[in-house]
Amino acid sequence: MEIDRKFAVELGISAASVVLFVGAAYFVSSNYADPGNATGNGSAAPVLQPDGGLVMVGVVGLFVLIMAVAGLILYRADFDDE
Repeated sequence: MEIDRKFAVELGISAASVVLFVGAAYFVSSNYADPGNATGNGSAAPVLQPDGGLVMVGVVGLFVLIMAVAGLILYRADFDDE
């Protein structure tokens, strides 16, 4: 299977966006975890503080915005000059 340039760029942008989103979600969840609700047995995830929930909503919104802008850029890109 041959991969053309457009598909490789789309795949790279998508992979980078997902890695960035997972990294941001991990950063928020590790910095805004409520220390009073942490369980020691690993059966449940720690709970976020109220401010952490708002930051997580911002991370999800930023991810959606980045994907929309990337889609617009890819839509307008000219890959036919190969």
